[in-house]
Amino acid sequence: MKHLTLKHHGITLLCAAGLLAACTTPASLTTASNEQYDACNAAELKGQLGEAELACVQALRMAEQAGAGADIISQRQYNLGRIKRLQGKNAEAETLYRQALATEEAAQPRSDARVGRRLVELASALSAQGKWQEGSTYLERALPLLPKLSPAARGYAAQVLQQYAKQLQGGPQAALGQRFAAVAAGLQ
Repeated sequence: MKHLTLKHHGITLLCAAGLLAACTTPASLTTASNEQYDACNAAELKGQLGEAELACVQALRMAEQAGAGADIISQRQYNLGRIKRLQGKNAEAETLYRQALATEEAAQPRSDARVGRRLVELASALSAQGKWQEGSTYLERALPLLPKLSPAARGYAAQVLQQYAKQLQGGPQAALGQRFAAVAAGLQ
């Protein structure tokens, strides 16, 4: 009986090794990344940001391991950045938004809407850290891209523009703040 148990464990180990090898193919990693991406979104909708963060981290890692395209990597970086921002981890969100922006700008073909959204999110993460001047540069770069955003993304951009307009009024960048206010009004 002892011999049979050892044989059974050996077969179990071989099966586990086979499953592990199968999980490391690019196709299976892509599928697993997509499943984690969906799990991240579902957890975010439930307000379970810790769970969303873990799923988004896994989705990004698996996409990178699978050698996914720039558009997918950028989306995974962006989603993880958004979760970090919602958790108040703005420095981490900033890093992820910078990565997502660089990845998206290098993608072929490049999506102006996705670049615009990443610029707005980066400006938001910077403002949360008091980096208004640096953030205003990214927000200004986003202005010509805002009409390409979805209605929901334009609404969020309007909120960020209004925050910057209030912050910049009366200072050396007051004219830029007025421009942000005018664009925000036009988006609503």
